[in-house]
Amino acid sequence: MQNLRAKSNLDKFEYRPSRYGALDAFMSQSEDPTGILTDEMKAKARESVGRTFETPVIDYDKGITIGSTRSLTIADSENTSRMVQITFVPYAFGFTIVPSLYMNNEIGIQKDFETKMMKYVYAFAKKLDETALAVLAANKTKVLKNPLLYDFTGNNINAKWTERENVFGDLEVMMGSNDFYNQLHIIGDPGVESIMRKLQQHGLYNDVNKQNEFGTKIVHLTNNIATTEGKYAQGYAVSAGSLGMLTRFERECLLGGSTPDGHEWGIAQLPMLNMEVGTYFYNSVGDFSAIAGAASEDMVRVRKEHYGFAVDVAFITAYNSDADALASPILAFNVSNEGAVYGKPVQIVGETKAAAQA
Repeated sequence: MQNLRAKSNLDKFEYRPSRYGALDAFMSQSEDPTGILTDEMKAKARESVGRTFETPVIDYDKGITIGSTRSLTIADSENTSRMVQITFVPYAFGFTIVPSLYMNNEIGIQKDFETKMMKYVYAFAKKLDETALAVLAANKTKVLKNPLLYDFTGNNINAKWTERENVFGDLEVMMGSNDFYNQLHIIGDPGVESIMRKLQQHGLYNDVNKQNEFGTKIVHLTNNIATTEGKYAQGYAVSAGSLGMLTRFERECLLGGSTPDGHEWGIAQLPMLNMEVGTYFYNSVGDFSAIAGAASEDMVRVRKEHYGFAVDVAFITAYNSDADALASPILAFNVSNEGAVYGKPVQIVGETKAAAQA
């Protein structure tokens, strides 16, 4: 008998979405009406391809003094302004589909298309998340006015294992010492999630209410923070409205152009990521008889569909005119795993009955 075949979902875990917390933090703060991006910036960035995109800023004035006497002459106090250039990085991917290949294929054209699309979306999201994390690391604060009892070396709050239940609540206090009082966004790895889940166990009606340690924060989890020897948890605390992400598109995509021979450009929203990318589509004809062995050996002149996607992305943090002297709204933190235990054996201290009788 011939093989009996049936459709299944056995391959459902071959490609899986991950957690892209850093990317999510940049995207969500980009929509903050009180954040660093304006509607004008977003609109002009979208069409800035081929041009230098920049924005004016004013530097912090370190020469401010308050006098103790009245003066007949009022001195000048001019601001120092400059232009900040926005740097975009291009990202592109694509794949092809040969429609006639599916005439004798157990895999349908729709499933093959969706699988090809999503494997690139997942890879694209991972790439963007890793880039966002690198931007956070490069712009973390070098200045912390009051680290409380925590070690602050390497521009990181380095909490001990015994301090893990307190450091999340103290992040607001330390950010406040740098005059950042907005709601905090936490971008953290699975170690951060682990500690927060255990703090949830100390709820309102339990021994100690520890929910306030993290309950007022917006948490973005990511699996793309590299594991570091000796660290149980790693992450960043970011003041709301401090991050932004801009995108721009090639000219033909903005125009929605097409050619008589079937080349088409446009802009579409990627599934899962909910972000726009430029699209490019065309048909070709060729000998594709070697695609699938014997199943495609007759396909010597067939049509192939080409799908391309591209977008330029810029990750932006709040401007800092002197990072060595001025605090940044991004605070890096970690928790050591030295001496990490979840429980200790219970020891009963006291005389045994036999010893007491003796």
